[in-house]
Amino acid sequence: MEPLSIAIISGAVGGVAGVFSKEVWDLGRNWIQSYLKDHRPKAIEKAEQNSLDFLAQLAQRVKTLEEQGEQQKKVIEESLNQPDFSILLQKAMISSAQTEDKQKHEILARLVADRLSKGSETLFALTSQLACDAISRMNIAQMKILGCLATVYFVRPKPFPPTNIKDIGEWWVKWLTDKLAIYQDITPTKMDYLHLESLSCIKWNESLIYSLGDEINFPTESGMIFNHLAFTLTKIGEKILQLWEGDLGLGGAYPTTVGILIGVYVSDMLLGIITPLDEWGKS
Repeated sequence: MEPLSIAIISGAVGGVAGVFSKEVWDLGRNWIQSYLKDHRPKAIEKAEQNSLDFLAQLAQRVKTLEEQGEQQKKVIEESLNQPDFSILLQKAMISSAQTEDKQKHEILARLVADRLSKGSETLFALTSQLACDAISRMNIAQMKILGCLATVYFVRPKPFPPTNIKDIGEWWVKWLTDKLAIYQDITPTKMDYLHLESLSCIKWNESLIYSLGDEINFPTESGMIFNHLAFTLTKIGEKILQLWEGDLGLGGAYPTTVGILIGVYVSDMLLGIITPLDEWGKS
C-alpha cells in the first residue's frame, strides 16, 4: 500500500476540507519536526506518517462538516486563525505523531473536528485541550474504563425517559445491554485507576462504591421507578454489576468532564454511533 501523503489526503476530500488539510500539514509538519528536532531521522519520518494517518481521518470529518453548508465552510476557513483552536490542533498533531494506534487517531480526529462547531469559551473548548493531552498518555484498556463510566453516568437517549414506549422497562434493559455489553470483560487494576486519576479523568476512592442502581434507575410517566435488578439479572447485567461492585470495582470511580468526553468518544467509536454533545457547546 502506498504510504499516505498530503496529496492523497487532500485530493480524496477536495474542496475546503482539502485546502484545510494542506494548510494543517504545512503547520503540523513544522510542529513535529521542531518537537523531535534532536531525534533520529527515522523517528521523525515515522512520526510524520503517524500524523498523516490522523490527518486523513480528520480530513474526512471536516469534509462532512463542510457539506453542512456555507456557514460551516466559513468556520473551517477561519479556524486556523483562532489561537485556541490552533493550539488544540498542535496538541493533536504531536499526540498522533507518537503512536501508530488508529483508534487513538480516530478519537483525536473527532475531538478536533467537533471543536470546529463549538465556541472558544464553551465547556467543550475548555475540556478538549485537557482531553487531548490525556488521550496521548493512556492505553485503550484505560479508555474503555472511561467508556463504561461515561455510559453509566452520562450517556442517555433523548428524550429521557422516552415517550410512546409500551414496555419501558424492557426497552431500558435492552438499551443498557446494547451499550454496556462491550465492557463486560474489562479488568481494571489499581494502577489503571491511579493513572486515570493522575490524568484528571476520574476521582477514585477504593473504599467508596457508588450505587449502580442509583445511576440506572429512573422515574416513569406513571410515577414508578425502573428497578435496576431487571438489568442486573440478565447475563450482561450480572457481569456489569460484578465489574461495578467487585474487587477494584468501577463503582469506586467517578469521571470528570475530561473522563466523560473521552469515554463518550470511546463508546461511540466501539459502537459505531454518534452521541450528541449539545450541552457541551454552552458558554
